[in-house]
Amino acid sequence: MNDFMNGRRGADELTYALGGLSLLLALIGSLFTIQWLGIIALIVVLVALFRAFSPDSPARAHENDMYLELVSKIPFATRGPRAGAAGRAAANAEAAFDRKKRTAQKMWDNRKTTLYFKCKNCGQMLSVPRGKGKIRVTCPKCGTKVEKNS
Repeated sequence: MNDFMNGRRGADELTYALGGLSLLLALIGSLFTIQWLGIIALIVVLVALFRAFSPDSPARAHENDMYLELVSKIPFATRGPRAGAAGRAAANAEAAFDRKKRTAQKMWDNRKTTLYFKCKNCGQMLSVPRGKGKIRVTCPKCGTKVEKNS
């Protein structure tokens, strides 16, 4: 599947919107027994699948940009999966992941000169220089004092 998707965009905001539209059309068509709405819903799903698996990435990106520009003019409209609180939560999660990655890299780079451990009370990451013997460390977050061999 990775080889097949190589060079393809996959799903974007317009693809999600088309999927939602097709679901809505199929629901309305089945509730009110309007057969042609079901056919239109099927066509919309096929267009969404075509967009997701299309190798013409610049054209699909242009279509998605036009869709986002159109939706941005609608007041109170959600703008895809990254709109509003969900978007802020996703951005915060990405920032937290980046922080953890940087911290892990820093800990790896300094592993020979610095000892890292967590405070038993609050979980704050603490660091002390290696090779200093038994030292008393005070957590800056909660004030817990710990004796540690460095």
